[in-house]
Amino acid sequence: MLSKEDNDILTQTDRGTPMGELFRRYWIPVLLSEEIPLPDCPPVRFRVLGEDLLAFRDTEGRVGVVDTYCPHRGAPLQFGRNEECGIRCLYHGWKFDVTGACVEMPNIENGDVIKNHMRIVSYPVVEAAGMVWAYMGPPNRQPPLPAFPYMDLPSENVYVTKYELHCNWFQAQEGDYDSTHGQFVHSAFDAVDTVRAKGKNIPRTLPSIDTPLGQVIVFGRPLGDGTMQLSAQQVVLPSMCPPGTGTGNGVEAANIRIPIDDEHEWHFRLRYAVQRPLTPRELLEFKMNGYAYAEHEPGTWRMKANKDNNYLQDRILQRQFNFSGMSAFQLQDAAMIEDQWGPVCDRTKEHLVAPDICIVLQRNRLLTMAKNLAAGRDPEEPFLLAERPIVQHLSEPLEPVAESKTLDEATMETIVRGMNTARVPDYAQAFDSNSLSEYAHRTWDEIAGS
Repeated sequence: MLSKEDNDILTQTDRGTPMGELFRRYWIPVLLSEEIPLPDCPPVRFRVLGEDLLAFRDTEGRVGVVDTYCPHRGAPLQFGRNEECGIRCLYHGWKFDVTGACVEMPNIENGDVIKNHMRIVSYPVVEAAGMVWAYMGPPNRQPPLPAFPYMDLPSENVYVTKYELHCNWFQAQEGDYDSTHGQFVHSAFDAVDTVRAKGKNIPRTLPSIDTPLGQVIVFGRPLGDGTMQLSAQQVVLPSMCPPGTGTGNGVEAANIRIPIDDEHEWHFRLRYAVQRPLTPRELLEFKMNGYAYAEHEPGTWRMKANKDNNYLQDRILQRQFNFSGMSAFQLQDAAMIEDQWGPVCDRTKEHLVAPDICIVLQRNRLLTMAKNLAAGRDPEEPFLLAERPIVQHLSEPLEPVAESKTLDEATMETIVRGMNTARVPDYAQAFDSNSLSEYAHRTWDEIAGS
């Protein structure tokens, strides 16, 4: 369980809050490129991190992300005219370009002069992997773009969409690396009997490994002969977490959780192939199959089956086919996370158990980062994301190891090397000594011998 104070730090993301400021130190996706598909197309109003913003693509194809309100008298720019390289307010004709600069003020004398002293909030943006990424933090702390494997891929190698979930971002993210829910909510109707039959062979969660970018979560699946098969994934903080498995055949998966406000979040869901374009069949399955990607409610980014209709749970399906009575993988998760004592989970009420160790360690890392930032100490992590290619899944399976509740040094070395990263033995100490970047640049042998 957490104190109310720590829970508030993790869940509140408006400007000026510790976690809100931490998010603003990173490049984050804020909408899909397809939402503003053409030059001078209609602008799109959206909300992220508690801010109401407007995205538009100007005449030359450049994307702007700006304040949604005109600074004259607060009229909403979403109704404005997107024309001639700017968004023009309908109320009095003031016009702003993608940088937020006022380029026309036609309703007053000397507007050509006064316009140079007027601008609206705007954020740097970049398009990558079918998404518009924005940096919303201090200009003097703007990091390079992160080196995720999908950032530079051709568009035909990436499929991405997004969903609006009606809950806090953090309970959604914790569901991504919850270690034992898959044996139940995502399983067949006889899940409990199956787990009971496994007995001591239930997969176990091992202590996470701190890295310069986040944490590597390690799971062990006992094989029944005194050994266990390990799997691992790297959670890049604050909210870039791969699902427990990809789709195979060279296709990888990624989840990115971005707060809309404290009671809603954007879930950007990706499938990508580094070595080849996605096939027509793969794209058809992502768009139409309804399993890996839930169907959208027409005209919205919500799932068609959602909290308001009990996720269209089918009790006959639940009795005869699967454990949940819901067909889509996403629906099964959403039903468990959108209402945990409400849209913002009250973690003072929870009772954690041994498999929740990675959840505890992730909370501790994020709390340390947010509290340090609130104390005036900026994180190094956003800059380290550009240092080397980011790996979030092991490309090759690990050899089975002896069953244990911990990992030995050699196994940790194999895992972090496979993730193209390094282990940080004491994150708090590394942050205090400003040496986190040193771990990002040093070899495993240098770290182990220090």
